[in-house]
Amino acid sequence: MPHIPGTTIRKVTHVGVAANLQKDHARSILRTLVPLLAENGLRVSLDDDLASEAPGFGDCEVGITDQCEAIIAVGGDGTILKVARRYADIDVPIVGVKGGRLGFLTESSPEGVVHILREGRFVVQRRMRVKGMVQSGKSVAAAFSALNDIVIHSTGYSRMVGMRVEVGGKLLREFAADGLIVATPTGSTAYSLSAGGPLVEPTMDAILLTPLNPHTTSMRPMVLDASETVAVRVTSAPSGVMITVDGQDGIEITPAQHVSVLRDPRPTALIVPDDYDFFALLREKL
Repeated sequence: MPHIPGTTIRKVTHVGVAANLQKDHARSILRTLVPLLAENGLRVSLDDDLASEAPGFGDCEVGITDQCEAIIAVGGDGTILKVARRYADIDVPIVGVKGGRLGFLTESSPEGVVHILREGRFVVQRRMRVKGMVQSGKSVAAAFSALNDIVIHSTGYSRMVGMRVEVGGKLLREFAADGLIVATPTGSTAYSLSAGGPLVEPTMDAILLTPLNPHTTSMRPMVLDASETVAVRVTSAPSGVMITVDGQDGIEITPAQHVSVLRDPRPTALIVPDDYDFFALLREKL
């Protein structure tokens, strides 16, 4: 096989498998995938949430550790986001198997995933994450990390939220909006895009700010250097305010608290085929 820059030469022999069993066809995909991995000589470790499924798969271990060389996530883009947060502290690359409609992160069949892992025909992309903190004064009330985005938004019928946004300790703007999306380049094709945010190549390092229906034309979507820290203080919120992490986890905050978002030093490693073409993906989906 000719060497392609960035392509992993070492073939994978030990994989973890995680799945969202709430997704249609996830179990049927697992029934195809896990035996196929075993038939091709790959050692399989199942995510703890799949422990009840293990007896049906023969010689599988339960528990994903840093001894795995890859994690296969079954169930769609949301499953990859969940797996990326769950295993953020171990540097194991993730590859997605589609479990429904095609996403930006999951696009391989079980057969395709087994082939690229066995043959080493893949590239590992290190995708930037952001981490957030809810602070009360100098104390941290909550901490979280996202591969796609962190969204500060209203919780009730009166959606308008007054916000003061600072970048690197300097005032960017005070404005009212339905909320604010702080996204990564990977998240630029998700909620941020639907809110009018810019498209950014997912392997870049940057922080995106996309306001949700701002009540002024002076607050525009922005792309910031990845080294910046974004601080958001809520100045008014008739219906309360919540932070949503990757569209999956929610945290309510009080007016006395503020939110800081900055680069997470732990990137997420994603496995893509060695012929991966982001622009072709855009043409297909947008």
